Parts: sequence; C-alpha cells; structure tokens
Amino acid sequence: MAVPSPTPSSIRGIRVSVVELAGYGRIRNLWWEYNLPVVNEHKPLSVIACLSSGLELVGRHLSLIFWPVLLDLWLWLGPRLSIADLLHRLVTLLTSQPAPNPEVASQTAQAVQMLEQAGERFNLFSLLSTMPLLNVPTLLARRGFFPVTPLGEPTVWNVGSMWAFLGWVVLLLALGSMLGVLYLDGVSQRLRPPDADEWDEDEDEVDMFLIAAVFHLLRVLRVVLFVAGLLMLGALLLPPWSLLVGLLVALSPMLGLLLWAVSLWIVGYVLLHLLFVIPALLLDDMTIFPAVRTSILLVRFQFPAVVGLIVLIMLVYEGLGLIWSLPPGDSWTQLIGILGNGSIATGLTAALFIFYRERWPVVAELIQKASQE
Repeated sequence: MAVPSPTPSSIRGIRVSVVELAGYGRIRNLWWEYNLPVVNEHKPLSVIACLSSGLELVGRHLSLIFWPVLLDLWLWLGPRLSIADLLHRLVTLLTSQPAPNPEVASQTAQAVQMLEQAGERFNLFSLLSTMPLLNVPTLLARRGFFPVTPLGEPTVWNVGSMWAFLGWVVLLLALGSMLGVLYLDGVSQRLRPPDADEWDEDEDEVDMFLIAAVFHLLRVLRVVLFVAGLLMLGALLLPPWSLLVGLLVALSPMLGLLLWAVSLWIVGYVLLHLLFVIPALLLDDMTIFPAVRTSILLVRFQFPAVVGLIVLIMLVYEGLGLIWSLPPGDSWTQLIGILGNGSIATGLTAALFIFYRERWPVVAELIQKASQE
C-alpha cells in the first residue's frame, strides 16, 4: 500500500500506524491511524543533550519537583505504617515448628532474622513510590523509616491483619499511581509545543478553555487506563508465577532460580519496549494501542540510544542517591537530599520525554520512506 508523501502544510495531520513488524524495524504494511509529529529538519539531540535539557527544564520550572518533595516529606516526617505485628505472627509460626534437620533450622533462623529486620524498617507508605515512570520518584521510599526525626519519634500505625495489609497495599498502589499520573502530566505540560492546544481565534474564549480542558482530561484518563491495565495484569500474573517458582524451587532449586531469572528478563524486555508509551500519550495525544506500537518502534529503531539513555539515568540517579542519603534522618540537613533528589529525578524523567520528542520524528520519517519503497 503506497503512502503519499506529505506536504509541509499537511504533515501535522498525517496518520500512520504499524500493522505488522518483521524482525527489528522491518515494516510490511502501513495505514493512517494516529497523529504523526512534525519531522525535525535538524539533527535530534544526543543522549547527553537530552539529559542536560531535562535538568535545565527543572531549573526553569522548579514547581515540577513539588510532588517528589511532598511525598519524601511525608515519608520522613509523617506517621509510619508498620507491618511489624503481622510479621511477628509469621515469625512465631515459623519458630513454633520443629526443624527436621540442622540445615532447615539454619535457614529458618535466617528467614526469621530477615523478617524481624523488615518489620523494624519497612514503612508501608513507601508503596506510594515503587514503580519507575509510573510513580513519583522519592529518596526515602527505599530507606525505610527513621526511629527519630527532627520532630521527635514518629507516630506508628500498625497493620494487624492480612486483610488490612492487602487493603492498604491496593489503596497505596492506586494512590501512588494517581500521584504519578499528576506528576508526569505536569512534566509533559512543560514540553508540549506552544501551539499544541491552539484553537480557532473566532471561537469563544470560554469554549476554547473547555475544549482544551476536555482534551487534557482525555490525555490523563488514557494514562490512568494504561497504568491500571499494567497493575491488573501484574496482579493476575504474579500469584501463579510465584506458585510455579515456589514449586520448582522445592523440586529443584536450580530450575527455580533459572525460571526466576528468565521471568525477570522477560519482564524487563517488555517494560523496556513500553518505556515511551506515557510520553506518546501525553505529548502526541495518541490513544493507548497506537502509543504502545509507537514505543515499540522507537525502542527497536533507536535501541542503542535507548539503552545508553537508561544506563546513564540509572548511573546518575543511583550515584547521586548515595550522596543524598548521607544526611542522618534526625537532622534537618536531610532536606538538602530531598530537594536534590527531587530535582535530579525530575530532570531525568523529563529527559525521557525529551528523548521521545526528539527521536520519534526520526523513526516516523524512516517509516514513511519504507512505506514508499
């Protein structure tokens, strides 16, 4: 099927979608379906330039770090949601069973020690920030809670039953996802083209505002549906996967470990190809399935650059995270780490959006040329 070459005046209205992929980036068929961004005439930014542009964006719009800072302040100075009582019951159950041999007794002792440490340090509120690019990035979610803060000993709320624990998990994951959507939407609003939401000048200003608000709400709802779909898929697949791995570990520890490693590789591979779905939803007003196809195409055509971007983001975030974690929890100097982490994490998040904005037009142009051959 031949695709006509767009003119400069009509390129904004082009609609393209991939029907079938063969191999890495080879395309067999195309048809018009979703908005194609304007093809840049200049060379796209390099990975380093995307990172620096993201950090510069935060420097110009410090309000973007509002959600990361607010969530870290809650995890630091707010009440703690502890599962120590729940884990203590589990420890009592484990220690009440006689060990058949010394090896099992040693393993049980190690498990008990790990559970006791988790009960002392784990703050269930940290589930508000657990998934990169879906939640608000925080510094303290992985550090556990501090026994003493500048305000004194924190209030501790204990979770006493398994049903309460499951309820809190569902609530906090949902709330964290909603905060993440608001956070990512704020970043995307600073990167959308100035004329992206322009309308006819003859329209009434109130009507224009309402139309823009509706389109904005639709973009956010698409992200919410995408995130909810991922969470539901994970909730469906995790229990049978855990059961299968547990059975294999009981039968053959080597096979169980192999299945666990392969499963992690598959999950990482899938998530890598979904990396730019949210930028596509928020920056180019795509619907979910075209956004998924766009993300897959971008990762396949720009695979080395995407991997380089992820590696650099991880190095910068984890490396500076060690520095931000140096201040003690009972000192107000922890604020420096919270502000620094919020700024860097938001800049790195913006870098992903900038990378998408710069590289997707290049891939789209390759698709156009492929369709004409």
